[in-house]
Amino acid sequence: MADIREKEQQQNTDFEKNYIDENIKADQDSKAKAFIKKFMKRKTAVLGLIVIVVLVIIAIIGPYITPYDYTAYDYMNTLAGPSPEHLFGTDQYGRDILSRMLVGTRLTLGVSLSAVVIGAALGTVLSQVAAFVIGTVQFARGGAALRLSARAVRFHKKHLKNILLFGVPTALNEVMVNLAMLTVSGVANSFGLASSAAYGVGSRINSLAIFTDGAMNQTMSAYASQNIGAGRQKRALEGLWKAIILSAGAALGTSLLVLGFASEFSACFDSDPAVIEQSAAFLRVTVWSYPLFATVGPLIGFIRGTGNVEASLLVGVVAQLCCRVPASFLFSRWMGFPGVGVAVLVGPLVSVSIYLWYILTRRWHRGLARVARL
Repeated sequence: MADIREKEQQQNTDFEKNYIDENIKADQDSKAKAFIKKFMKRKTAVLGLIVIVVLVIIAIIGPYITPYDYTAYDYMNTLAGPSPEHLFGTDQYGRDILSRMLVGTRLTLGVSLSAVVIGAALGTVLSQVAAFVIGTVQFARGGAALRLSARAVRFHKKHLKNILLFGVPTALNEVMVNLAMLTVSGVANSFGLASSAAYGVGSRINSLAIFTDGAMNQTMSAYASQNIGAGRQKRALEGLWKAIILSAGAALGTSLLVLGFASEFSACFDSDPAVIEQSAAFLRVTVWSYPLFATVGPLIGFIRGTGNVEASLLVGVVAQLCCRVPASFLFSRWMGFPGVGVAVLVGPLVSVSIYLWYILTRRWHRGLARVARL
């Protein structure tokens, strides 16, 4: 009878978990459908999306469909009106306006995006400064409900110990990553101005291509810690593998896109043919790091979310200092400037290998025991 009761209780527990999961998924699906439905009802929003998509398409293919060279002068045909030969007419130098618009769309979008990013960053900084100044003045005048004094500020030893236990290894890992990147940058600069500029262009494109890495890291960290705290280790692992498949799959598509248009993307940042050529060669090597970085993001999040801080430190030492830095010198000596791209690949490749080994060998359970003792 006891076995039958335990079996029934287990079935009820499984039913409740599945019921909750299905309700959560159904709620998320309904919210997504409601958002799409609401968005489609707003004609201005739909029109704006269509305009943005059209502009992006023109920015990509525009330079390849221009009827004339956008820099060609024709002083015999200046300020001409629209005609079958020049649909939008010509400017004061006789240059075809339609050709210049098709080519200039890419620059216009770049400037607009830069203005938005700079404006958002500047607004964030100014708002933080304003909040700090206003808060300080408010405290100084004694008008705040909360008052601080030097005697009231003290450190709780247990909490301070936990902060240092988890924060210091993570910080050291970031330091080693930055040191490795600084070393690789120095090696690239040793090949001359064109190579240095090409490395800068390629690195900017790579940064844009892997910007989701940090988001996946934070998302997976929260997801893993929440599920581990609820005693659902299996679900945390399942979420990790699904996140890797989703993230790496999207990154692979980005890799193929950049691989096919490496020169075109490089030309968006520099007009020097030598820089474009070297940057494209650099990108054709480093594009294969995108799926690796996309895999590293969820893995790091899972490792940190389960309290395995020593794994981050191990990766920082082995992948960055012991592998990436020496690889930058070795491959650049054997292959020249493209060897710098190979060194970029080494870091995430070794990181993925270590993190997968750590998880598949179930060493990540050590972090659970450490968290339980807190």
